[in-house]
Amino acid sequence: MNLESLLNQLNNHQNDLAISILLPTHRTFPDNKQDAIALKNLIKEAEDRLNTQLDKREVEVMIDAIHKKIDALDHNYNLDSLGIFANRHGVTAARFPFAVGEQRVIIDDTFAVRDLVRAINDAVHYHVLVISRTSARLIEAFNDRPIHEFDSKTVLRTGSFPAENPFLFAAKGLDRAQIPNDAGNLKEFFNRVDKSLQEIQNNPENKRLPVIVVGDSRNVAFFKEVCDQPTDIVGAVTTVPDLKIAAEKLIPEVQTVLTEYRLNRAKTALQHLAQARNAHQLLTDFSMILRAIIEGNAARLFVRQGYIQPGVIDFDQKIVTVHDAAATDVTDDVVDTFIELVMQQGGEICFLSAEQLGEEKPLSLQTRY
Repeated sequence: MNLESLLNQLNNHQNDLAISILLPTHRTFPDNKQDAIALKNLIKEAEDRLNTQLDKREVEVMIDAIHKKIDALDHNYNLDSLGIFANRHGVTAARFPFAVGEQRVIIDDTFAVRDLVRAINDAVHYHVLVISRTSARLIEAFNDRPIHEFDSKTVLRTGSFPAENPFLFAAKGLDRAQIPNDAGNLKEFFNRVDKSLQEIQNNPENKRLPVIVVGDSRNVAFFKEVCDQPTDIVGAVTTVPDLKIAAEKLIPEVQTVLTEYRLNRAKTALQHLAQARNAHQLLTDFSMILRAIIEGNAARLFVRQGYIQPGVIDFDQKIVTVHDAAATDVTDDVVDTFIELVMQQGGEICFLSAEQLGEEKPLSLQTRY
C-alpha cells in the first residue's frame, strides 16, 4: 500500500477505539525469525489491556481478526518495521521501509501515526526506472532502501513490469548505428514503457513520485524524448554496468542523484521561507501558528529535522510549551499536531537540517494570505 494513502486512511479514523501495534523488524534471515514471536507477544499485550476496558467477547473478535491478518504475513518479506492498525471494523497491516523506534502497543481513539507522518515528509519516496534496449524494470524505493520491484502481479492496461522489447532486431555483428530503424524501434519500446509508468504514476490512490532513470546515455536520452511527464524525472544514472543486478544493489547507485534532489528540495523550501518573510506571511509563535492552521491559512510548515516540542493546547487556541512531556494535559509533541493539521488541509511540510536553517526558528509557518 502506498504510504501516503495509508496515512490518509488512518487519519480518517477519529474518536473511536484504535489499536496500533508497532514493531521494528528485520529484512534478512535468520534475524527475521524473531519478528513473528515479538509480534505475537505484542498482540497478547494488546489483548490483556483491552480486556480491562471492553467486553471480553468484543475483544476476542478483534484479536481473532488481528491474528487472521498476521497469519497471512510472510516475515521473509519484512522491511525495517511493521505496523498493525485495528479497530472494530477491520485490520490493516503495513510494512515500513523506516524505523519506528521501540516496539509498542498504543490504544487510543486515533491511530499512532507519528512515525509514519515524520518519515513520509522527511524522506524521499521515488521510482527507479531501469531501461535497456532489451527490457525495462521499475523499482519503488524509500531513501536508500528498495520497497519492492514491480512484476506481473501489478496488472496494467499497457503492460506490466518487467517489460520486454518486442521490436528487437538480431544485430548479427552489426553495431547499433547499422541496425535498421534501431532508434525508432527503441523509442517505440520506451514509449510503451512510459505508458506503463504513467499508469502507475496516475493512480488516484497514490501520489506521483519522482523518477530516476538508469541506463546508458543513449537510452536515457531516447526515453526522455518520449516521456509524457519529463518533469517527473529528477535525475539519471548512466554508469551502472549491469542493469540486471538486484534492487538492493542497484539503489545505492542512485544515491548521488538522490542527494542532489534533496539539496534542490531544501533550496526551494528556503526560497519559500524567505519569500514568506518578505511578504510578512511567516509565523513563528506557536499559538499564532495554531490559529492560522485552524483558520485554513496554512501554506507551508517549515520544521527542523528531529525537532520535538511538548506543550499544552487549550480551547482558546493557545499553546504553552513545556519541558515535561509526561505532565498532565501535555501533548507530547505539538509539532506532530501541526504537521497532521497542515497535511489535512493540503499544505506542504518542509523538513530542513539545522545547518540549512541557520538562524531560522526550528518551526515556522508560511500563511496563504
